[in-house]
Amino acid sequence: MAGLASMIQGVSRRRAALAGFVIFPVLVLVLPLAGCTGSSGSPRAAGSPAATQRGPASATPAARVCTAAQIKAAIGDFFGDWNHRDAAALGRLFTAGGDLDMATKDQDTLASGAWDSAGGGPGARGMIAAFAERQWRLGEMLSYSGIEAIDLGGGDAAVVARFADGTVQPMEEAKFAYDCASQAFFHVVIISAQAARQA
Repeated sequence: MAGLASMIQGVSRRRAALAGFVIFPVLVLVLPLAGCTGSSGSPRAAGSPAATQRGPASATPAARVCTAAQIKAAIGDFFGDWNHRDAAALGRLFTAGGDLDMATKDQDTLASGAWDSAGGGPGARGMIAAFAERQWRLGEMLSYSGIEAIDLGGGDAAVVARFADGTVQPMEEAKFAYDCASQAFFHVVIISAQAARQA
């Protein structure tokens, strides 16, 4: 629990409007965002209605506790599948109702509060794969470093998006909420520090 508490305290005031953390008795970390409603990839702004909190293990009698190595490996798999443009494998990294909230090339989350959402219900894996394929058409690759994991089911990394036209987009934060019982992400949030610019 101490690691989770440190992660929660590490959220800056500037980001507090964008991300909140809730702990459920089954030790599942939820990252509800103001405006995260889980859709087929439509843009969202910070002023949009908040999503209902959901976690796949909420009906599970006892969720297995994840190890840091397991969470780091899953986060590494996310970036590997993204950069190898493997839509099916990327989709399988998420629970059946998983969410991906991610800034696109032209979105400046810090300035406008905007990002796109994919998933969040039936067909979520396909919606997440379709979102990724739209980004891949722009040549998006994700560079990452400093993967950190929390044994209770969460993690983060430092991320930069690079596009085929030579533009670069630093991400403000990348958070991964992992359901230990299903061994899949139920919410990934990657928001930008600015829109993509020439390097």
